[in-house]
Amino acid sequence: MTAVPGANAGTRAPHPWLFAVLYFPMGLMIGYPSVALGYLASRAGLAVSTSAAIVGMAFFAHAFKFVWAPLGDSTLSRKRWYLIAATAMTGGLFTLTVTPLGASSVPLLSVVVLGSNVAASFLAFATEGLMAHNTTVRSRGRAAGWFQSGNQFGQTAGGGLGLWFVKHLPATWMAGLALAAVIGLCALALTRLEEPPRAWSGESVGGRLREALRALVRLLRSRDGRIALLLAALPIGTGAAQFLFGALGPEFHASADTVSFVLGAGGGVAIVLGCFAGGWLADRIVATRAYALACAVSALAAAFMMVAPRDSFGYAASTLFYTFALGLCVASLTGMVLALIGEHAAATKINVFFAFNTLGGLGMIRFDGAMHDRFATSGMLAAEALAGFACLACFVLLAGRVSGADRSD
Repeated sequence: MTAVPGANAGTRAPHPWLFAVLYFPMGLMIGYPSVALGYLASRAGLAVSTSAAIVGMAFFAHAFKFVWAPLGDSTLSRKRWYLIAATAMTGGLFTLTVTPLGASSVPLLSVVVLGSNVAASFLAFATEGLMAHNTTVRSRGRAAGWFQSGNQFGQTAGGGLGLWFVKHLPATWMAGLALAAVIGLCALALTRLEEPPRAWSGESVGGRLREALRALVRLLRSRDGRIALLLAALPIGTGAAQFLFGALGPEFHASADTVSFVLGAGGGVAIVLGCFAGGWLADRIVATRAYALACAVSALAAAFMMVAPRDSFGYAASTLFYTFALGLCVASLTGMVLALIGEHAAATKINVFFAFNTLGGLGMIRFDGAMHDRFATSGMLAAEALAGFACLACFVLLAGRVSGADRSD
């Protein structure tokens, strides 16, 4: 292994699986509402729109976390923030498991999901800062792959695990304690990582916040930063069609078991493998090229699904390939950003790129929905593939014209 930048002599870079473990609770905090609460709400007779509103509170918190990311960079230590956030998340999950589902409890559940995911955002800031410090130039792509695999696996398998606890343990409070124990075990990975040194000792919190924002501005004024932001903001590589996979099952004559496998365990494995592949790619070629290539694979996956046979095998093969391509994109995007941000104000910088990518993804979801309503499934997939290649062509044309200062941290 290579020595960690800034660490004491002889310190070795830790294995990046630690970042998957630390980031798993982040995915779990999205996965439990979307998988477990969604299922339980339907069994309780609540409308699908009600379930969607509860789950939407989780995504709302993460769409705007870049606003408060400077607090994670400029106040407490990374490890302390992680432990505080993990404690708040365990309280939130316990509340979600013991609260009976019904129309009267929907406001409470929505507030708890929102608050727990705000806490999860600070867990994310802590993990991002620790990753930026405990990796090297050569290992950041690999670390990004493990990091995102923890998130994606938490959203899929983690949500399923929570549902299993609720359905099989004698009491719901036991499910809450079990999920709390999972988060506690993940926090043990902190002991294997070095805490980044604070760059602003002696300054006021206001001064630290201003310095974090100045560091972000310096990055966005650089040519490398602007090119990466342009690529992250393009509505490509977001996997927008995945939200329709359940509804597309009957069109492919796929059985309920096939759909369950593809959207559950099979999809979880596929996206984790994609994350590993994206991290591997980001370590071997220029980071922006790695992400652009991953987005091209994502567009090809949409095209493949368009021409796939309308049977169970075609459904499974095409959706799993699409899911793999999504993992490839999220990991290579993270690797691209890690290559730029350095250690200083890491959470502030990384979450601006993630926010622009999320906004692009929301736009693509609306685009896919409109295309599906007008041109059915094949037209939607063709439009997504064409949009992907068109955006990449625009990026190639514009990248050479982007100006800016030399990058400095």
